[in-house]
Amino acid sequence: MRKTYQQMIKCHCDAANTLAIIGGKWKLLLLNHLLQDDRGFNELSRLLKGITPHTLSKDLKELIEDGLVVKTILQEMPPKTSYALTDKGRELDLILTEIKKFGHKYPIQLAKEE
Repeated sequence: MRKTYQQMIKCHCDAANTLAIIGGKWKLLLLNHLLQDDRGFNELSRLLKGITPHTLSKDLKELIEDGLVVKTILQEMPPKTSYALTDKGRELDLILTEIKKFGHKYPIQLAKEE
C-alpha cells in the first residue's frame, strides 16, 4: 500500500479517500488532459510542461493501479502507448469541470516585480 493511502485512510473521510487517489502536483492536470482525448506518453509530457518523465511514469502507473486510466500498446513500428480514462476515471468529469470554473473565476494574481 502506498504511503499516501496509509496516511489518508487514518482520516476516515471520503474526501481524504478521493485525495489519496487524485492528489498530487500533476494528477489532476493529467486527468484533465485525458478527459479531452486519449494521449501518448510524449504528448502528455509536452502538455504538462515541467513534469519529469519519472514523475509522469509514476503518476500514470498509480492511476492505472487505481483503475482510473488504462494503458494500451499500439501495434505500430516503433510501438507506442496510449493512455485513456476508464469509466471510473470519466466520473471525475464534473469535479474537474467545477475545479476549472473556480480557477477561471479566481485566477492567481502574481505579484509584480519591482
